[in-house]
Amino acid sequence: MRVAFILSFIANIGLSLLSLAILPSRVAIHFGAGGNPDNWAPNYVQVLFFLSVEALLFFVIFYSPRLVTKLSPRWVNLPNKDYWLSEENKDLAVARMAHYMYQFGTVMFAFLFLVGMLTMQANLKDPVRLDQSVLLTALAVYFVYTIAWCVALYRGFRVPDPDVRTDSRA
Repeated sequence: MRVAFILSFIANIGLSLLSLAILPSRVAIHFGAGGNPDNWAPNYVQVLFFLSVEALLFFVIFYSPRLVTKLSPRWVNLPNKDYWLSEENKDLAVARMAHYMYQFGTVMFAFLFLVGMLTMQANLKDPVRLDQSVLLTALAVYFVYTIAWCVALYRGFRVPDPDVRTDSRA
């Protein structure tokens, strides 16, 4: 999952740099109702904004699992943290957190890639107009995914039932 996360981030960086090369010098950076542009900026401002946000998100998601071991437990918001942050379970907690964070980050970067593509397409049209139906559909799918991911994360950090035997030979 880590590789997919990194590749999805790199794809977004590539898309931002491509937009710098092919979009006009003045682009729509915000769209209102109906997909009509309502704010404009130089192309490089849009690219710098996207690159900055994407880099910040990448580093937060990439390094957050490691913070579980570095921060005081009172600063860690994790289901059943007394169990998961105990010395014998901390490594497993970091591995699980990394899996969940990389998974979420991959989907988030896929969503941001779609937003970048839609923005690029809109700025290449005359007149400039965003395909709002595609954006709203993608946003709804991303919202549903986020809810499902939160449920999975919570379930993934349940305390294992001590009565359930994990030994398949028993």
